[in-house]
Amino acid sequence: MNIGLTADRYQNIPAHIILWILRYVGIRFSEVTVSIFQHPAKTAKNTRGMILGLHLPNMGNCGYDLSSLDQEETVASVLEDIEKNRTWFDFQYVVFHPPEARSDAAAFDFYVQNLRKVHYPLVLENTRGWTLHRFMNFHGRIRDILGIHLAGVCLDIPHAHLSGEDWTAFYQAFGDEVKVVHLSDCHTEEDSHLPFGCGGILDLLAILEALRSFGFNGTLNFEINPPSLRDLDAFFSNVLQSSILSQHDITQKGRRRMKHVARLGKIIGRIVGT
Repeated sequence: MNIGLTADRYQNIPAHIILWILRYVGIRFSEVTVSIFQHPAKTAKNTRGMILGLHLPNMGNCGYDLSSLDQEETVASVLEDIEKNRTWFDFQYVVFHPPEARSDAAAFDFYVQNLRKVHYPLVLENTRGWTLHRFMNFHGRIRDILGIHLAGVCLDIPHAHLSGEDWTAFYQAFGDEVKVVHLSDCHTEEDSHLPFGCGGILDLLAILEALRSFGFNGTLNFEINPPSLRDLDAFFSNVLQSSILSQHDITQKGRRRMKHVARLGKIIGRIVGT
């Protein structure tokens, strides 16, 4: 089982530096974004020995997705980056959302054509605002189109919660097809990507216990954006708590390094006011 964290640019700190920190503290998995292609060689160097997943662009993070016909050149550039950097990266999976930019037939055809250009196992994520019924219908449609290229489902637990659904119903609907779980805390009506213990409403231990009872053995990825560098201790604490799902715990050396990095974050946060 893989347990890790999303690595993206954070407060002007580039993704390859975030990845170096994750590896330094003993975290061996990360789901990255296309921002890594700004510095592919540095990213590859800083992730030696790590397992990576990739999250494709979506409207929430990038302002476009693979259905954005008005961003055809940008989409083409992203897909080219993924393909030409295959010598650097062997992604375990690639996560994608249902189309959010447009819903017309031309945009959907464009979306499908672009997905077919991604030569890694694809995993479909439930998006905020989508009920289980709607997501199941779309999953069936895209599965018929992509066939074995669709490797499974990514269950985003806060997305399910913010859609007014019981996330366990999502899990039970797909069962062994759930290959990846995205996890973070949230506010009542906001997908805040908080560390657990920083003012959100979800119960991390209850979620972990439920996943264990389901026999989940895929990838658990924390999609966390700490409010401040001073919150890195909560950030690392979430990973340590999740070790109840895995036989591969963080070493004592890694735990000591987490404490050192968290202390440094508090110092820097106080100095720069973040």
